[in-house]
Amino acid sequence: MKKSIFTVLLGAALIALIAGCSQQEEEVAESKPGPGSVFLWGGYDDDGLFGSYAAENGSPQYSIFGDAEEGLQKLKAGFEVDLAWPCQGEIKRWVRAGVLEPLDPSRIDNWDDMFPEVRDLPSGMVDGKHYFAPVDWGDTTLFYMADRIDWMDASNESFALMEDPRVNGKVGILDSAADSLFLMMHHLGIDIREQDQLTKAAIDQGIDKFREMRDNGQIRAFFADTSSMIEALGNEEIDVALGWNEIAWNAGAKMMQPANGTMTWACGLAIVKGADLDKAYAMINGATSAETSAYLLSEWGYGHSNKAGFSTLTADELAERGVASNPIEHLNNGMFSVMPSDEVTDYMEAQWAEMVAGG
Repeated sequence: MKKSIFTVLLGAALIALIAGCSQQEEEVAESKPGPGSVFLWGGYDDDGLFGSYAAENGSPQYSIFGDAEEGLQKLKAGFEVDLAWPCQGEIKRWVRAGVLEPLDPSRIDNWDDMFPEVRDLPSGMVDGKHYFAPVDWGDTTLFYMADRIDWMDASNESFALMEDPRVNGKVGILDSAADSLFLMMHHLGIDIREQDQLTKAAIDQGIDKFREMRDNGQIRAFFADTSSMIEALGNEEIDVALGWNEIAWNAGAKMMQPANGTMTWACGLAIVKGADLDKAYAMINGATSAETSAYLLSEWGYGHSNKAGFSTLTADELAERGVASNPIEHLNNGMFSVMPSDEVTDYMEAQWAEMVAGG
């Protein structure tokens, strides 16, 4: 009996010792030094987007996705990373997929310095909780080389330019359904801010228009990234590009702002389930800092969620970069798109991929 009790007590002590060692190992693993990891758009692997974080901790471990849907599918398959960089339109789909956890705003140093117009977007929240800390914002629109498109100016700008026979074979389209297809639907009169308008029939309407432009030679190419589009504009391979603000700044192209409005977007950092939270919030704090705000505006030509950077550039410098000199007015008038239902989104991505591939 005594031996049995002793054995039980000894066993319990060993279990406690093993558990304690295991807990210590986990604590060591959690506090392991080194930079955090982030899953983001091609070209965003830029230490300047993380403020002083890289100088203090080393460059984040970057992994790249080509578009948001590719990023989501990889996370669903078990890809491990601390942060991802989706845009506001994708947040609810990613939350439904179970790959994100809500933010704790109290751990974000610059939360109160952000434009509420992007920080509190309904599309970036689920059940009253924030799921992404916005960093960059801007517009999806057309860009054209004014010296080669000499019949167009601010008074007659229209998205119809991408269909104009005078630019046949000179149009570049960003290979992104959530950008190019949504802009086309907006051009065709579909309200991209209302989910009930984003039906399969609306998707088909936009896809068919791109297919028509592709087949009649209007579209020179679908480009995987804006860097390639900027190069193509520079070497006169294309004269018109459907893409983002940085094209204006880096290619010297005119950013179109037609009367019916551009499509405004906001992207930023979301915490992936299983993340090292200390590293995640440290990276978020770097990316949403005043330092990064000034850098993003100056070097990338995008708006930033932190208001501080806007005072570092003049109105002319902002206009040169395609950034509104009055960001609050611009954001209040922004046409922030929403994503369709999951069923329609799956359909959209499949139809877009088939069309781009030639089908």
